Amino acid sequence: MGQKHSKNLYIYRGVDEFKRDVTKVRVDPSVTSIEAYAFYNWRSLQSITLPHTITTIGHQAFRECTSLASITLPNSITTIGHCAFWGCSSLTSITLPNTITTIGNEAFSRCSSLTVITLPNSITTLGVFAGCTSLASITLPDSITTIGYQAFEGCSSLASVHLPENLIVISLTAFQGCVNLTSIEASYLSTTTLDNNNLDGFKNMLINAGFSTSNPDDIISNRQVAKTNLDVYYEWKRWARTSDVDGRFPLFTAAARCLQWSYMKEIFTSNMPVVNEIDVLTGLPLFMLAATGPTSDIESVYNLLKEYPSAMNIMNNSHD
Repeated sequence: MGQKHSKNLYIYRGVDEFKRDVTKVRVDPSVTSIEAYAFYNWRSLQSITLPHTITTIGHQAFRECTSLASITLPNSITTIGHCAFWGCSSLTSITLPNTITTIGNEAFSRCSSLTVITLPNSITTLGVFAGCTSLASITLPDSITTIGYQAFEGCSSLASVHLPENLIVISLTAFQGCVNLTSIEASYLSTTTLDNNNLDGFKNMLINAGFSTSNPDDIISNRQVAKTNLDVYYEWKRWARTSDVDGRFPLFTAAARCLQWSYMKEIFTSNMPVVNEIDVLTGLPLFMLAATGPTSDIESVYNLLKEYPSAMNIMNNSHD
């Protein structure tokens, strides 16, 4: 339970007693998780001390703590729930330790005074900073593969962004309303200048870099493709060069599943050099793999060989 030691200091032991008039909180070391809604709407709260026993901050735990100016997150934290710091309008900076693997949606949305944030190298999905109107710049670690819907929507002070090298999925609306954003940089972009935050210009940037609205995971699964989400773009080239948990490149998975040539061609053109590889699971070259099994697609085999006839030498070389 909580105990109020003075007029301002509150010792939190895991039970929210709605003492919303206090300005300082120290969390007892016996606590391992800040519960959902624990400090929701504590508008007088200015600072909180978290022990190294904390692993989780629950959803909306500090939502609308409008006087909270700073918080230090210990290296023990792995998860921040959705909307955990939503509307903390006095928060100016925050450092997220590399132990964090999950940041919930809109965890830092509407933190209007947030100017600096350090992101950990352990997260892969980002979609949490909408309405951070004071955020002028941000460095995205290369661990990030997905930038979600309206991730930085309304970040009106944001002037430049460097996209992570391993980015595979990005929403076209990620920077919607970033009226001062003029530069989006990445090694795979042919241009970095964004004209007045023009979404068509951003879309052309992505298309020229090899992004598409087709979800490659839909194709590789050979399932019924749902209605295309025109707001989301997928980086085919990087995806086609990434092996799965079995060590297979997507083209080998496609061949093993005997996908139609129209699908195989999309994957093939994104990673042609893979035809020189041998399948790690069967020991077969790509074309033999596409020809095996009761559902083999001969059209795929024919067109693969037509596109890259020298690949027949792979089988000969494998016996040398």
